[in-house]
Amino acid sequence: MGFKFALLCDLFSALEDNRIVKAATEAKATNPDTRVITRWFSQHGKRLHDKDTNQLALLSCMFPEKRTDRVYWLQDTSLARTIGRCLLLGSSRREELERWRTAGGVDLGQCVENVMRQAENHIMPGQEVTVEEIDAALEAVASRCRFSGPRVRRQRTAVDVEEALSPLYRRLSSRDAKWLTRMILKSLSPVVLPGTLVLKSFHFLLPHLLLFQDSFEAALNMLRSSPIANFPPHPEPGLARDLCAIALQHLDPLVGVKIGRPEYFKARSIKHCCQMVGRRRVSVERKYDGEYCQIHIDLMKRPSSIQIFSKSGKDSTADRADVIQVIRDSLRIGKPECKISRRCVLEGEILVWSDKHGKIADFHKLRKFISRSGTFIGTENDSPPQPYERLMIVFFDILLLDDDVCLKKPHRLRRLLLKDTMTVIPTQADIAEQWVLDFSRPDAQTRLENIFARGVAERWEGFVLKGCEDPYFAIFSGDKTDAGGRWIKLKKDYIPGLGDTVDLAIIGGAYKSRDALALNQARKLFWTHFFIGCLTNKDAVLQSAAVPRFRVIDTIDRHCMSVKHMQILNQIGQFYACGLDSGHGFIIDDPPKHLPAMDVVYKTPFVVEMLGAGFEKPSGARFYTLRFPRIVKIHSDRSFEDAASFVELQRIAEDARAVPVEAIADEKAEWTKRFGLATGVSLYKPDRSQSVHSATASTQSTGTTMRTLESSGRRDLYGRGDRARESSSYEARQSRGTSLAGASSRPVPIYVDDSTGSISSSDSESHGNLLKDNENLSSHQNFRKRKASDSRYDSTEKPAKARGLSENANSTDGRAALEPAPSIPRDMRHATTPTTNSPLIVPEPPPKHSTRSPLSTIPVYISHNIPRDAAIIIPNRPADLDAFLKAIGSEDTKSRCKASNPYATSQDTALGLIAASDIHRLGELLLELTNKLSETLSAASSRYPRSGKIFVLDSDFLKLGTTAGDLRFCLRKTWANIGREYFYACVSWGGGMALSAGADEVPCTPWNVDAGPVRDSPSISRILVAFDREELEWVGEYSSMQPLVHSREQVEG
Repeated sequence: MGFKFALLCDLFSALEDNRIVKAATEAKATNPDTRVITRWFSQHGKRLHDKDTNQLALLSCMFPEKRTDRVYWLQDTSLARTIGRCLLLGSSRREELERWRTAGGVDLGQCVENVMRQAENHIMPGQEVTVEEIDAALEAVASRCRFSGPRVRRQRTAVDVEEALSPLYRRLSSRDAKWLTRMILKSLSPVVLPGTLVLKSFHFLLPHLLLFQDSFEAALNMLRSSPIANFPPHPEPGLARDLCAIALQHLDPLVGVKIGRPEYFKARSIKHCCQMVGRRRVSVERKYDGEYCQIHIDLMKRPSSIQIFSKSGKDSTADRADVIQVIRDSLRIGKPECKISRRCVLEGEILVWSDKHGKIADFHKLRKFISRSGTFIGTENDSPPQPYERLMIVFFDILLLDDDVCLKKPHRLRRLLLKDTMTVIPTQADIAEQWVLDFSRPDAQTRLENIFARGVAERWEGFVLKGCEDPYFAIFSGDKTDAGGRWIKLKKDYIPGLGDTVDLAIIGGAYKSRDALALNQARKLFWTHFFIGCLTNKDAVLQSAAVPRFRVIDTIDRHCMSVKHMQILNQIGQFYACGLDSGHGFIIDDPPKHLPAMDVVYKTPFVVEMLGAGFEKPSGARFYTLRFPRIVKIHSDRSFEDAASFVELQRIAEDARAVPVEAIADEKAEWTKRFGLATGVSLYKPDRSQSVHSATASTQSTGTTMRTLESSGRRDLYGRGDRARESSSYEARQSRGTSLAGASSRPVPIYVDDSTGSISSSDSESHGNLLKDNENLSSHQNFRKRKASDSRYDSTEKPAKARGLSENANSTDGRAALEPAPSIPRDMRHATTPTTNSPLIVPEPPPKHSTRSPLSTIPVYISHNIPRDAAIIIPNRPADLDAFLKAIGSEDTKSRCKASNPYATSQDTALGLIAASDIHRLGELLLELTNKLSETLSAASSRYPRSGKIFVLDSDFLKLGTTAGDLRFCLRKTWANIGREYFYACVSWGGGMALSAGADEVPCTPWNVDAGPVRDSPSISRILVAFDREELEWVGEYSSMQPLVHSREQVEG
């Protein structure tokens, strides 16, 4: 008889009903799904293990998405037509069946139930549909599709889809037909079966066996083999551990069945990565940006002795036939020196090598070489494969060699065995690049930072850390924490603030009922997919108010945003949505063919900050978009004119992808410095939500999704109302009569994502900042800024030598950081005796300003040791941090500061400098500084400056060949040069001076080791740690010495 499908539907329906129960308070203590699953398996346990029950068919029905070898070629539209014909529905009932298309409505499965409920099928006893019948019918349907696996296609029959499905739908109740429909669509949403619990309830060894052999059929065969067949399916916990150990000794991988992959952790920072590693010895392997493959070799099956499986587990040997000969040559198959006698299983990455560029080509190049079941998808706009391009294989693990089950071996032995098994063929076959780090040594973290910095600078995808003594799976390690065999992935975009971000416009939406159903936590949704559009005529729109013309470049869905962002887009979007032909005022070019159809257009497009893992060319496109995009923030204070245009996005992408060969050492040093700072910052207790800061002191607000930013007109470091490097959108809007001042005087709502742990940028940024002003975001910015800044200086000036953080800059010739002495009018000079080391013509200021160098007026604290060859001697320097912070707020400092930086004094803003000599102790220094600063601000009187900035520099800047009284330190350009070489961080508080807000600013909650985090209070200013070196230009007050006029007074006067 088999297992009745109605019994399985009882489980699905009970789990669906639990959606309401889960909303109750008591559900937080105990998961109602666990109770339902346990009860269902206890009721039907005997039937499940009955000899008449096809367990493979049952598991295939429970987890339809796991059957990647079956492709039915039936989506909602085609399946709805098929079901209508199977049930012989009339026109009115067909219309009701089509209601799944309605935005905010139900899915196709629910529509099928609603239609069939009007006339339920009468099912005779003994005629019930079984899971075996359903599995056979779906196997027959899948055999017709060329995208199904080879084994499924070999069973192809002449069955028609309607002939296969009609007997099933006509013998099912309306409820059961709903679940069959969802099974065919390979999504049981809104039900998600807890896989581990269900598999353990079936048999306690099944989850482990599926790791070992990623196939239901192979796992069930192992359950029937000796001695596992004699084990009870649900033993006591103590006995289960002993039986599991016995079973592992008898496991032997089957060549031709994909082996599962271990789980991995994501490192959210260098420090987080080191914490997960502990004191282990690990292998740090480069992560290649290609297609994963698992290679199975059985020399007994000639000539087809090689099988290649994709990450999903599908046999894709035919699609990757071009790399098979390279595999044979590398493994020396058929030659006497071949190390394989009978069988072998290896893991690797398929890449494209370019002889022309001498490196691995971009990921999108692969689709020109690898087909999908014989069809090349998304290549219509790609150039054909070039003679200098070829497929390449990079091996990184060996899992089986003849009778040696390498899965149980530690990674270091597997790596040695892999080296012995394969032969490197330059540009064709290689082994993954590797570094071995012992984290019991104190320099391990520094070495990891240097390796990671190199990878980021050279645009590698990332790294994978594997324990040298860990087996492939944790189940072989005996680690009770189940973490022994887990890998750690370290990628730039996993670390908050280091990914690539761009402001983009959302111009339209579409509704997909299956996606809406999967969002259990969201309220009624009108759209589940959103279309990203870029202006193609931005200049014309800004200059002559032309009709905006958009080009759709991508879509984002529930996987690219939080539930809260999804709700915000739906709630606000309903006020701006209109039909495609209802006069929205835009011209929208036809979207790429691979994108779904747009349902509505937003008359007022959203502007969102998108984070991605670099840039790529999507399928069928000639342009670049963000890779793996996700929304970080929704900007309600920006219009689509402020978002990146199509040309700007392509320029950003090209710059981000370019590897600055001539400046690779500089960029590596910059990233190393950033990681060192991030280590220190991680000691703080940051707000888990995306945060913003205002020009006034603010308190931390937790659990909210909308924050208010009181924005006062932003001024840049040069006193202008908008930053010089921003796009022309601001000026164009001003010329068209847009009042930014009026807009910024009102509270601006900022919607932020509380669900992510990343640290966001401030929302007080000006308009038009397309790629966030943050060196952590796109590594290409360092190179661009360096080139742009270097080009502004005299070509005869000696360039400053880039200084890596791991090196000691012992050179005393630091004049590169100082500008040549400016030409000063005769009446502005006085008789100051120049030093012999740096002959200067010192300007004489007007009587109203007795100008002095900031190094002689603001407090300077030297942490640790003074460089031996320091040329700049700091007078009256504070002995410790406490004295330094006290000096910052003293009246004497305020009076002296008026001579060098009157604008800062007028704003009641204090300045200070710290010279740090040890980069490895920088995190400790920042932690101590913010804690002591918090205590000072809490205890200080009202006379303490209400805002201020403390700049942390490398103490090597004291080696500059001049004196502390050099008036060139009054110039902003001097400090800009110093910042490029010596800047570490800026600690600021209060809102007296506008910050260069960026995603590299960290709102810090000072941490007390004994008492925990120091909570914010209305009387305490927010403390921020920023890494934008342009902040340092605040120390230099003047833009020119000729004439000596205060630039800010000119602007404000």
